[in-house]
Amino acid sequence: MRRRLLTIALTVLTAFPALYGQFSPTLGVKGGISLANQSFRFTPIDYTLETEPLVGPALSLFVEAFRGVHFSFQIDISYALKGSSSSIQSVTVNHLDNDRITVNEGELTTSTFKYLSLAPMVRYRMGQASLVPYFLLGPRIDMLLNYSTNSEYPLYGQNGTILGLTCGAGLEFRLQQLGLFAELQYLPDLSPVINREPLLINNNMISLTLGLRWFVSE
Repeated sequence: MRRRLLTIALTVLTAFPALYGQFSPTLGVKGGISLANQSFRFTPIDYTLETEPLVGPALSLFVEAFRGVHFSFQIDISYALKGSSSSIQSVTVNHLDNDRITVNEGELTTSTFKYLSLAPMVRYRMGQASLVPYFLLGPRIDMLLNYSTNSEYPLYGQNGTILGLTCGAGLEFRLQQLGLFAELQYLPDLSPVINREPLLINNNMISLTLGLRWFVSE
């Protein structure tokens, strides 16, 4: 048994430099602003409420690994503030009068949803120069941290976990062990905040960030 464990340990120690070279990790942080909005749609009558977007912070930590000539793997852990503002106080649907809709407007109210997001992505770099454009694409999972509203009609039954996509593009300047970059992301959701008749609510958001990348293994 001891001989077997010793053999495994020696194998791992021998292979570790090669594995570490393939892993080639980089660490980073990015921060900026986000623009988030929501779509409120009444499904039986296909009516969409008008909403106004929210401006919030966009903050992320990330690890990049398995760097090839062009492709690498990256995972972002982010804080996201989503939601919308609306002056709609209530909506009444008169089914006896050809589904006639009556919209009662009130004061502007704001609803915010705070999420912790986890996004594994494929990163594609165009070249190996000092100034390199790149693209990001991958799935995303948002976990609800908090919901708040100043409306008299708060929402109930929100999904605690939402699936989505991350699509991004950026431009990075390489400076020895560091990379400075600007990045734009579009974050559509694949599952709704609420899907309970008659109401369907979906999030959407874009973010613009500046970031710093540290090349650990170089």
